[in-house]
Amino acid sequence: MRSAHWTDATRASAREAEPLDRIAFRGGAVTIGAFRCAPDDPRFADSGPIQNHIFVFPRQTVRLRHEGEAAFVAGPGVVTLYNRGQRYSRGAVSPRGDECEWFAVDDALLVEAVAAFDPAVRERPRRPFRHAWTPGDARLYLAQRALYERLAAGAPGDWDALEVEEAVLHLLAGVLARGHAFWQSRPRDTTVGTRAREIVAAAEVVLARRFAEKLTLHEIARAAGCSPFHLCRAFRAATGTTLHAYRNRLRLQHALERVAAGEDLSQLALELGYSSHSHFTAAFRRLFGVAPSVARARLRPAGRFSAPRRPARA
Repeated sequence: MRSAHWTDATRASAREAEPLDRIAFRGGAVTIGAFRCAPDDPRFADSGPIQNHIFVFPRQTVRLRHEGEAAFVAGPGVVTLYNRGQRYSRGAVSPRGDECEWFAVDDALLVEAVAAFDPAVRERPRRPFRHAWTPGDARLYLAQRALYERLAAGAPGDWDALEVEEAVLHLLAGVLARGHAFWQSRPRDTTVGTRAREIVAAAEVVLARRFAEKLTLHEIARAAGCSPFHLCRAFRAATGTTLHAYRNRLRLQHALERVAAGEDLSQLALELGYSSHSHFTAAFRRLFGVAPSVARARLRPAGRFSAPRRPARA
């Protein structure tokens, strides 16, 4: 146990010695890990450049800014993308800091996967990802959470490396397909300006911190510093979804841990702003494609892995 007489400097030094990443699987083609960093960790704002090309599923909402690019808000509704060597900074939104699972893929495999949607990647193999983020897919999110939980809870001999690597490549294909559809669908003449990005980011932060509340459009717009009409237009243009859908997804993806822990669904539904157990269950099934009981079974640290099905546009 840590001494109550430690100074702040001693605590900071000890915390810096703690690894931020936990490796759950390392194979010939892929590596899977989890990143955990509290807001008061000295490394929170800058934890150093990325060591591999990775795609990441955030559990908590954070502000991110890749070096040389515009800042954005990343949360459970997006997948963040990093090329090797990418430097970036981080700002706290959630009191839990930054929590996410990440997946690194062998360079040649990644270039081949990206080339299915962006053939020009072969001309820039050191920068396979064009964008810093892409909208996520709830069913992929559930699949990667289930995969990681089983790996983290087991011993190295408990899994088949081929099965794990294949599951990760299915995840990657789903992420790339969703990203390609999103970025290709954005008309070139409707680029989101700096002010609009600030408005959207402010709304995302409000929703991330208060997703269980029954906020009105006027309340969110007031917090974002704009009119409700302008907020709706800017939010849809920037994220590809509506404010209501965004909040609903935040609620349900944050509910996964509590569902997996076996909490009473009626109480959970009311705490998250749903009118009843059945209302929560119906919303959960629409988003994840399965009932809460099925998700609970998948998130328990037992059983075999299964490749996720091709995601539908959520």
